[in-house]
Amino acid sequence: MRASVLVPEQSGTPTHCPYCALQCAMTVTGSGGHHTHDGGATITGRDFPTNRGGLCRKGWSAAELLKHPDRLTAPLLRGEDGVLREAAWDDVLRLISERVRTTQAEHGPDSVAVFGGGGLTNEKAYTLGKFARLALRTSRIDYNGRFCMSSAAAAGNRAFGVDRGLPFPLEDLGHASVILLLGSNAADTMPPFVQPLRRARADGGLIVVDPRRSATARLTEQGRGVHLQPTPGTDLTLLLGLAHVVVAEGLAAAP
Repeated sequence: MRASVLVPEQSGTPTHCPYCALQCAMTVTGSGGHHTHDGGATITGRDFPTNRGGLCRKGWSAAELLKHPDRLTAPLLRGEDGVLREAAWDDVLRLISERVRTTQAEHGPDSVAVFGGGGLTNEKAYTLGKFARLALRTSRIDYNGRFCMSSAAAAGNRAFGVDRGLPFPLEDLGHASVILLLGSNAADTMPPFVQPLRRARADGGLIVVDPRRSATARLTEQGRGVHLQPTPGTDLTLLLGLAHVVVAEGLAAAP
């Protein structure tokens, strides 16, 4: 049994980019409106608050994975001889269910864990969490952001009471006349993020702190902002200096 993705012939399937957590909206359209496991699909950007129809190169090329020779289009089961062979979905799902039940019966519910990722949509992340808590009854839930976002989550909790992501809609940046980007090269790593920076750039208020002359730093050229190039290792000195100015000159909002 081969799994396939059905794509309407006319409108395509609205979805989101499977990579970073920016969740840029896109539409996937299959060639001739048929299933896309043969790689016959095209990507178009879709109007959405985070990307407004734009995509980075990862998004535009996302459909290329559909025709990669190593892409799995059916479940594989390893036989007693150690060789992986295609198997029917019903057989594989039955085996997984049996293994989960056996493992939890012997070692308890928390012996089984689930692992998500930042590329999941909110709906998928919610469903995965609900499946873990209600179906598997496990408290062991984690995601790939643990390796890169733990420190940011701790700081976000202390500063904003939110442990991940932006504490405001991305489109709110479009109303800011001054924006400080510290150690971020969004122009290369997350190009759609640059769109909300237009007003700040128009007002000359984009401030980029980066020792390198990155693509994001170059957005400050022609009077559109300031590029600060601190010596590596002096980030804390810069931030403490900024904090001192805010407090000493009475610029901080009243608690």
